[in-house]
Amino acid sequence: MGKGTLSLGDRVATVVWFLFGAGFLLAIPVLLSVSGWVLPILLGLAVAIALPISAIWRFALDRRGGTTFARRWVVVSVASLFVLGILAAAPVYYLSATVAARPLVAPQVTLSNGDKTIIFQGMAHVGSERFYKTVVYDLEQALADGYVAYYEGVTPDPAGDAWFSTTLANGGNLSAEYETLGKVCGLSFQGQYFQLLAQDIREHPDRHVVADVSTLQLKQEYERLIAADPDFAARVAKAADDKKDSSDNDDVLSGFLKWTQDGDGRHKALGGIVCRGVMGMILAPRPDKKPGDMDPLILDYRNRMLVDRIVADPRKRIYVNYGFDHFRGMYDLLKRSDPKWKVMSVKWMRVIEAPEELTGQL
Repeated sequence: MGKGTLSLGDRVATVVWFLFGAGFLLAIPVLLSVSGWVLPILLGLAVAIALPISAIWRFALDRRGGTTFARRWVVVSVASLFVLGILAAAPVYYLSATVAARPLVAPQVTLSNGDKTIIFQGMAHVGSERFYKTVVYDLEQALADGYVAYYEGVTPDPAGDAWFSTTLANGGNLSAEYETLGKVCGLSFQGQYFQLLAQDIREHPDRHVVADVSTLQLKQEYERLIAADPDFAARVAKAADDKKDSSDNDDVLSGFLKWTQDGDGRHKALGGIVCRGVMGMILAPRPDKKPGDMDPLILDYRNRMLVDRIVADPRKRIYVNYGFDHFRGMYDLLKRSDPKWKVMSVKWMRVIEAPEELTGQL
């Protein structure tokens, strides 16, 4: 091999250093968005990690002393810094890429049994502005075509409100919590967009139906399930105990929410990326997704009540705005009531997208 020609090992090492250096440069904006202290902390960790590695390398693997200990320590420290920086920023980039590559989508399904036609619009409490604008546009068109709109939303009842707040709403206000979540994620709360239909609701209340159950009905069904289903009662009791032990997680979540809303645009942007990615992963449908402890109440019971209302309604065109987790149960119950029900068409709509504008940049 001629003088000045790099060996294969040197070429590979050069490429590896380039890739790790480029990865670290990409990580720097994320790390600085968290805090100005992150890089110094990572540098300190890298130097500490490099010390034993350099000692072992120098005295066990490089006994001829081709490289001084100090130089080896510097090289390993730099490599360790690159690795730590990339590992620290990788989850943020992964979550950002997940939103783009595997977006959360909701179905708009048209069903018919030859007599009635149902358009089921899968909904999410929090989503992108474009998603809600599209939903409202489609709903307005459906209303013009003679459909009646069915809305999800547990209605208040003085006899069940306190139980609902304590048992299902964690003692808070669900709408306020969804608004806060939307703010953190850089997304929107569904309620604000349905206000666009307020005038039509006032003029034509008969074609806008809150088809959900009341807090009292939920309370009564909950008590019935507790008495009639020992497995349900045991799962609920265990979930309540686990919730008591999750105070540390609640503190971490509360701290994260405050951090994203502390007025620093970088924190808001980074929190939005993390929030949208995690939300998409949690809500994404999976074949192996285990039923929730409250599914017999939150899904199964409300699906039965929804289908009973649909079957009893004499109107032939119904536009159902419900969470997309309700579709499978609703459809199965419809088929059970009339085997003629079948899917006529499906349109998929993207629920979560990165907002077009955010305060702060990464």
